Amino acid sequence: MATRKTTHKSLPGLVLTYSLLATLPLLGGCNNNTNSSEAMSHLTRADTYKDQGQYRSAVLEVKNAIQKDPDEVENTVRLANLYLQVGAAKQATEVLEPWLSEQPDAVALLLARAYVEQRKHLSATETLALHTPASPEEQLEASLIRAEILRTSGELAEAQALYDNLVTSHSSSTEAITGLLKTQTNMRKPEQVIETADRWLASNEQTAEVLYWKGLAQYRQNQLEASSDTLTDAVGILPTSDIFLPIRRSVLSALSRVLTEQGKITEAQIYNRVLAENTDTNAREQAEAAIAALKDGNFDEAKSILRDTLKTDPENEQAAMLLGAISAGTGQLEEGTQLLTENLDPETTSTQFIRAATMAQIDAGEREAALETLERAVKARPNDNELLAMHGILALSLPEHQASGVASLSKAISNEPDRVRFRLALARHYIRTDKPEQALGQLRMAFTSNPADWETTSAYLSVLIQQDEKQEAIEIRDSLLNGYGDHPRAVLLASLTDVRLGNQDEATKRLETLVEEGPQWQAPKIALASLYAQSGKREKAIDLLVDAATLTPGSIRPLQQAGRIYVQDHSVAEAKLWLDDIAKNHPELKQDTDTLKAVIAINQGDLSEARTTLSKWTDSESATAKRAYGQLLLAETQAAITNKQWAEARAKAAEAIALEPESLRLALLPVEIARMEGETEAALSALDAVEETHGEVAVTMLTRAKLLNEQKGATPAYEYLSERWDATQNPALMPALNRLAAIEDPEAQDHLTQRWLDAAPQSPAAHMARAGWLMSNNQEPAAVPLYEQILTQQPHNIAALNNLAWVLRKDDPERALQLARQANQIAPDSSAVLDTYGWILHLNGNHAEAKAMIEKALALSPENRDIEAHLETVKKRL
Repeated sequence: MATRKTTHKSLPGLVLTYSLLATLPLLGGCNNNTNSSEAMSHLTRADTYKDQGQYRSAVLEVKNAIQKDPDEVENTVRLANLYLQVGAAKQATEVLEPWLSEQPDAVALLLARAYVEQRKHLSATETLALHTPASPEEQLEASLIRAEILRTSGELAEAQALYDNLVTSHSSSTEAITGLLKTQTNMRKPEQVIETADRWLASNEQTAEVLYWKGLAQYRQNQLEASSDTLTDAVGILPTSDIFLPIRRSVLSALSRVLTEQGKITEAQIYNRVLAENTDTNAREQAEAAIAALKDGNFDEAKSILRDTLKTDPENEQAAMLLGAISAGTGQLEEGTQLLTENLDPETTSTQFIRAATMAQIDAGEREAALETLERAVKARPNDNELLAMHGILALSLPEHQASGVASLSKAISNEPDRVRFRLALARHYIRTDKPEQALGQLRMAFTSNPADWETTSAYLSVLIQQDEKQEAIEIRDSLLNGYGDHPRAVLLASLTDVRLGNQDEATKRLETLVEEGPQWQAPKIALASLYAQSGKREKAIDLLVDAATLTPGSIRPLQQAGRIYVQDHSVAEAKLWLDDIAKNHPELKQDTDTLKAVIAINQGDLSEARTTLSKWTDSESATAKRAYGQLLLAETQAAITNKQWAEARAKAAEAIALEPESLRLALLPVEIARMEGETEAALSALDAVEETHGEVAVTMLTRAKLLNEQKGATPAYEYLSERWDATQNPALMPALNRLAAIEDPEAQDHLTQRWLDAAPQSPAAHMARAGWLMSNNQEPAAVPLYEQILTQQPHNIAALNNLAWVLRKDDPERALQLARQANQIAPDSSAVLDTYGWILHLNGNHAEAKAMIEKALALSPENRDIEAHLETVKKRL
């Protein structure tokens, strides 16, 4: 808080005086209490020291008073007031917060002031709401805090209006005029600042604060001489004290800068020396050394410097958060997360540290805690787009918070419509939740804003083709070729689009040109190899993929694709020899070829060979090698489960989880082991631990339902999944929930299948479930559009073809016969398909062929009485 000459009482001091006077009768009744008497003596001396500018001694005396009489809240209020006068708002907060719940009327006003001095306007607002002003002085202070809350939260016009009113109604208030000058400065109105300051100074005694803001405005107007004079006047009336007060630092810093620009270097140096003597240069030097070490990539040295800093200055939050960020980013997740979360303040911490803290919390499995941090940060800074985006993306990953995630991302997009990656994040959410039209809406606007954001444009084209919007995809392809024809990424995207549209020849020509012109670019080589493989040019495809693999050793996918093509014409044994040859010709790919050989061995069940092959790479940092070893551990765990070797299974699972702690699949292994061992309670406890780390997601909810079903039966499993569906609306729960409903509550299947369809309108499974219920409840015509929708997405869906054929057997026999024939071509050995096809042939008068089909169906399902009845009917017509 700004500090004035010692002859002026600060407004919080006046408030304090009023509150102390109110307690005098009570204190008078305690004169016989030795501790209270000694406390009053300390407080009296504290007032004397404060009036003399000896703040250190004053603070010490008040602390002594608190020690003597710790239950007296007013002693703490005095201490907090002293802290505020010397600019130590954080310390004021720390002493006041413990009293807030019990004594809100005594501490809320001063605590709100302490919060707002730290720019914690959200906490200030919440705390101020707990206080009811009991005097005109308190009413003024509350209004000043509200105005400052508006200023620090960026509501400058509202802040200026409130400060204007306060200056008018309290013309001698230094706090009011200083707040008004700060606000005008924030609004970049230096002329208005000078005018306002002059008008106030004409009728009031000079104060260092008003002169400082006036001098700063003059400097910004390039009125250097006038600024120098004003700031020099401010120096002359600065209060004397044993602590280097914030206002003194501000005035001397500004005056030094002005004198330097005037060329008065000698005079400026005088003030620079004073500033240097009162600056912790050691902390600054350590910070600079740590930053230099970071720039050089020497993370261990940077961490060592920062740890030394914290030993001498444990309250240095910036050093603690920087150390936390480095630690979390270099594998020391526990230390990093602790340092970041303990020193982070969502209201004031910089965005980059909030990002580092929340990422560390997510990596540590504390997603809900990370979301709470971001929610508070967004509430304090509602227009910070980076915070909005972080909150939105994280919230979208948590089923129960997806609505707030959409809201945050939508607001970020509204603030910055051209930030196409925000639109991409929202579009991906809509894709995951089966809302392709909303996804396309975002992607269309993103493309309009920036077609050259290739990742977003790629997603746009992919969704268009998935939704069979071929004409629009062609238009976007042509737009890329016409507008960005000289840009390789645009040509690549256009070529990949042509591949998916079936224009193989045009795509091949463009890709061959890209490969020739950019031999070090991997992506077109992989795309071209895929085309070669599709057209039967397997050797060319393999050679191209191996060449692509040499560009990024350690990235196994190109070599893996080559292997898949190779085994189409060769045995597994030949494939292993082929991998050995590649390793000889390209030594840089030795780790990749060994990894693939190990994967082949795992798939063949030869776990011993796989372990031998991978053993030489146990110290490798390769993510691919680690994943292969994780697959081996998973296979060994499953083998141990099969053999009921529970101890070995748990040991292998623990090793796998330690190797890939982010893998939910591996994390669930202890649950499966306990379940197979018959220890359902242990399995549920293990599942609780998984959800604490990875959150409650569809697979964990389905696993819990499965365990409940095995332990207690279908009823509790059904009740649990019903409750989770109501809470999350996650369509992934519906298949299991619908199956349980068929057992526990068949009538519920009507609304369940409809709600599933409403939640996932593009899901073939939802359409199938709803159509199946309609058919089983004699509502066949209503099922027709559902089956038609499925076939637009999955033209070869056997069940949809077969069922739609059956529904149309009477109303559209020709279409029904076509559908049944198509289903039979895809699944010639399905008794259900054969029966439908045969019956529709019968209805169309082809009894002989119908008999052959139905006889085959009955041979496949001899116990099926419906098929038997159909056959008897057909035989009678022959």
